[in-house]
Amino acid sequence: MKKLIALAVAAVMATGLFALDLGGIKGTWQDKKWDADWTFSADGKIVLSLTSTGEEIYTFKDGTVQNFKVNVDTTGVSISFDCKDTNRSYTFKKGVALNADLDMVVNPDWTASDYETVIKLKK
Repeated sequence: MKKLIALAVAAVMATGLFALDLGGIKGTWQDKKWDADWTFSADGKIVLSLTSTGEEIYTFKDGTVQNFKVNVDTTGVSISFDCKDTNRSYTFKKGVALNADLDMVVNPDWTASDYETVIKLKK
């Protein structure tokens, strides 16, 4: 297991996009389909805001998320969590590729249809 984690950390360090604490992602990624920015900070917060205005829509943090998980495997690193306030589950995955893209899946509680997209790092 330690070798797998070391391999994942090496892959993550190569991309320069992940913090070393808890495998957390740091930076802002844009979902152009929904005029949304997802900002991941070193303090463990994830802020969803409008790209066009900067208006904060929601802040995911301790106390608002449940079942927070970090998964490291040979295909990359992912974080997933549930949020009762938004009635959705979220997964963000960074593959071992050297691009900065994140695969995002949002699973609303009220439907079997997931929203899946690739979000791009804002420069």
